[in-house]
Amino acid sequence: MNQLKYQPLHESHANDLLAIWSDEDVIRYTNIKEPCSLQEINERIQILKSFDVFIVSNGDGVIGIIGCPCVDKEKGQYGVFYQFRKSSWGQGYATMATDWLLNYMRNKYNDVTFFADVVTDNVASEKILKHFGFNYISEEDGFERNGIKMKIHNYRLCY
Repeated sequence: MNQLKYQPLHESHANDLLAIWSDEDVIRYTNIKEPCSLQEINERIQILKSFDVFIVSNGDGVIGIIGCPCVDKEKGQYGVFYQFRKSSWGQGYATMATDWLLNYMRNKYNDVTFFADVVTDNVASEKILKHFGFNYISEEDGFERNGIKMKIHNYRLCY
């Protein structure tokens, strides 16, 4: 398996993210309502780059994005998200990247609590969270997709 590399999110990654955030299969489990344009990607980058968000690449180039936006800095609470190119699904990359990210965050911050929410149909993503010991805390109605309210499972992991 290829070694993964992590780079802080930067404006120069916009074209690479186009292949991720404009793919309907990738975004169907996210709150991104429709495929993003390059301008919308640049707007997202401006918001996300101030957090602990990283581009994930291997020998084939950029394969994903992963990060921990701050929820409450004083309480040490951070969200966890990951999105990968469809061509990289099922190869363990999201699990490896999540392992790297959780270690990075634990080393950078003390007493970290992570939160993640997952569309209930996203079995692979829930499997990753459970692998790392995230605990299910609740279910709620989430965003709407094609007129259907998506059910969301909320998870928490404390260190």
